[in-house]
Formats: sequence, C-alpha cells, structure tokens
Amino acid sequence: MKIGKIKIGKVWLAVIIIIILIAGYYTVKSILKDPFEAYALEKASVGEVLQEVSETGSVRATEEVSLSFKTVGKVSSINVVVGNDVKKGQVLAGLDSGQISAQLQSAKAALSVAATQYEKLLNGSTAGDIKIYQNAVDSAKDDLQSDYTDALNTLHDTYNKIYNAYTVVVSVQSDYFYSSDQQGVKVLEARDNINRNMQATKALVDKAEDSKTRENIDSAILNMTITLNSVYNDLKIVRDQCDQGTYFLSVSSTDKTSLDTQKTYINTALTSVTTAQQTISADKIALQKAEDNLAVEVAAPRPEDIDIYKSQIEQAQANVNSYQSQLNDNFIYSPIDGKVTAVNAKRGETVSYSESIINLLSTEPFQVKVDVYEQDIVNVDTGDPVKIDLVAFPKQTFEGKVLSIDPAEKIVDNVIYYQVTIEFPNQPAGVRSGMTADITIETDKKAGVLRVSKNAVQNIDGKYIVQVAESRKIIDKEVVIGLEGNDYYEIISGIKEGEMIVAGKK
Repeated sequence: MKIGKIKIGKVWLAVIIIIILIAGYYTVKSILKDPFEAYALEKASVGEVLQEVSETGSVRATEEVSLSFKTVGKVSSINVVVGNDVKKGQVLAGLDSGQISAQLQSAKAALSVAATQYEKLLNGSTAGDIKIYQNAVDSAKDDLQSDYTDALNTLHDTYNKIYNAYTVVVSVQSDYFYSSDQQGVKVLEARDNINRNMQATKALVDKAEDSKTRENIDSAILNMTITLNSVYNDLKIVRDQCDQGTYFLSVSSTDKTSLDTQKTYINTALTSVTTAQQTISADKIALQKAEDNLAVEVAAPRPEDIDIYKSQIEQAQANVNSYQSQLNDNFIYSPIDGKVTAVNAKRGETVSYSESIINLLSTEPFQVKVDVYEQDIVNVDTGDPVKIDLVAFPKQTFEGKVLSIDPAEKIVDNVIYYQVTIEFPNQPAGVRSGMTADITIETDKKAGVLRVSKNAVQNIDGKYIVQVAESRKIIDKEVVIGLEGNDYYEIISGIKEGEMIVAGKK
C-alpha cells in the first residue's frame, strides 16, 4: 500500500509540472507578442505630395470659324475653294467697292491738304511767301500814293472850275443885276457866297499842295465836296434870276448858256472829287488788308489757329477712318491660318450681312478640351502642367498645360462641369480632331515635406487625427495638415519624421 501511494504522488507531480510549463509557455508568449501585429504601419517620412485631377476629354481643332460680310452688297470675288489652305489676314472674298474706294481716295486727299496746311502753319511762311505779301503791301501803298497825287490834280482842276464859275457870275451880275431889286440882291449874295467858298477852298488846296500830307489832302477833299454843292446852288440861284421879270428879256441867251455850262462843270467836278474820295477810301482798305495779311504771314501761329487746323486734321482723319472701315467691311479676311471647309456664295450674288459665306478649320496645333467636375475645378489654374494619354497612341504620354478655364458652367446629367482647354504642343503625326484623351492635371505639388498616407488620417469633429504606434500602445495625435495630395497629406505639425503611423488594419 505504501508503494502505491508513492506512485500516485509522482503522477500528480508530473501533471502539475506539465500544467505549469504550459501556462508558462502561454504567459511568455503573451508577454513577447507584438502589440501592433494586426496593424499596417508606415513611417512618417519626408517626400513629395502631389495633387492631381484626372478626366477624359477629346482632341479639338484650335478654332472653327464661320465668316460673313458686315454689309449688304454684290459679291465681286471669291478667292478660295473648299480644301484650300489659307493664311491669317488673307483676303478670301470681296464685295463691289468702287464707290467706297473713290470716297476713300477723296478723303485721303482732304487729309493730306489739312496736314500740309497745319505743317505750313507750324513752320511759318517761306521767304517767297512773305515776299508775295510784302509785294501786295507795296503795291497797295503805291496805289494809295497815286490816289493822293491824282486827288491833288483834281483839287486844282476843281478850284479852277469854281474860279471860272465865279468869273461868269461876276460878269452877269455887273452887266445885268446892278440895281438893288430883289433879283439883284439875290445875285449879289450868290456872287459873294461863291467868292467866300472859292477863297476858303484855295487856302485848303494851297495847304495840301505845300504839305503833301494825306491828312491835308483828305481835309481839302472833304471841304471841296461841301463847297461844290454850295457853288452849284449859287449858280442855280443866279441862273434862275435870269428868267425873272424883265431879266428874262434883258439877259442874253449867251450868258444864260454860259451859266448853265458852269453848272455842268461844277457838277462834273463834284463827281470827280467824290470819285477821288471813294478811290482813296477803297485803297486805304486794300492797304490795311494787305498789311494785315502780311502780319498774319510773318506772325507766330496763334493757339486758336493751331486748334482750328488740328480740328480740321482730326475731322479729315475721321472721314478717312470711316471710309476705310466701310471698305474693310466689303472684304472677308481670314482671322487664322486654316483650311477652307465650306464656300456658300458665288460671284455676282447679292448677299446680306451676317450671312455665312466661308467656313474655316484652324491648322494650328490641336488642343484638348475636357470637362472638369466642379469640386475639382477649384484646384485647377491656368499654366498647370498636364499629362495627356491618347487612346490612339497607347505607348506614349504627351506633355501639355492648362491654357484656359471657361467661366461658364456646363450641366451634364444634373452635374456641373467647367470646360478646360489644354495646350498640346508636341503632337504626333496622325492626330485628328475628336480623338479621346485621358488627361492628368498636376494642380499642386510640394517636395521635401513631411507626409503620411491619406488613409492614415481621420477627420473627427473637424480635427485631423493620426494613430501613432509607440511604447507598445496606439496613441491618437492631432495634426495640422497642409496640401492634400492624391495619396498623401502634408503634415505641418503634430508628429515627427520617423514616427510609426497606423495606416490601417491588416
């Protein structure tokens, strides 16, 4: 019995030892187990964060244009046919322009005249021009001097006529009117009046003759016209008395005729003096005008004259521009280098404005047109680099850049897009409008920045959280992110390079 107890004790001892060993094994295994074994970890590392937008678009011609005249008219020329290559600025078609061309030439001539006159005004007169005006002044002076010389002769002749008239009156008065009757008194008074006027006139004529001044000659002429009118009236009184009462029969017909003749002489003298006065006045005006013209010719241009001539040039230029614009509207010019795809008019036809005449397709390098979703377009800017993959050229990737972004939206299946035009410079031979193009726009890029995978970052209540594996624990850390790339976030702060970040579960 004792021996059996000993055997049973050994069995239990062995069982206990096995149990202890098994428990120890699992305890040690648990202690030594990797706590992050179930997680995919990555290091926070320095590298590149790349932001891209990918879409599918198509190759398109740079421009497709439909051209028309800007006015109504008869087609005079069609210079291209379908398939022709044309250059920018080339004349493709024209309307009859005979009348407009003539008007334009006339307007150009008027502009040339206005410009010449303006330049002449600024440059001043030439010596030849001044000489012409100086000659006109000299000629006017000579004419006026001649007028005064002639006037002196007229004054002398007029004085002689007054003297002769006085002599005839004295003779008639002494022969017939010596009594103191009414007729005799009138004749005597007329005689004395003629004598007074004659003496006064002689004094003025002598003074003018002696001084030769124009003022004295003008004064003598003015007085002479008054005197002649008075003498004429006195002669008429004397002649009238010869027909009164007994004098009608006593005064001889010869003396009466002599008085009538003197009246005629005096009247003729009055006409001569008046003519001399008018001639002097006219030639004074002519001299003043000639002197004024000379003064203008030699004077510096006045600001108001310059403004007037400038206005004339501006008006003439406006007329030229107007007719030139009308003439330009009579022709269709190619706005691009391209190929003619349609011609819709014939020579001799009358066409209206805005009617499509010629269609062109640009021969410049193709572009890529692509519609970008509204959420992505905010990241796209002109100048962004682009990678272009054409379905028709599967083994090549081409480089381009964003040329423009259409500000107007496009709605496709209730989704808003914006059309982006991409420059496509190095195009392969055989590329055609309409080909499918897969594009990737590089909207932003940062190199040498701290980054983590996007799936390692969680947005919790507006905070960006990453889980960091450290001290056999998973610790949540808040980070500040920068650029959001396609695969990575830029980390501004919150973790350091080399820290192990939970990128997900295995």
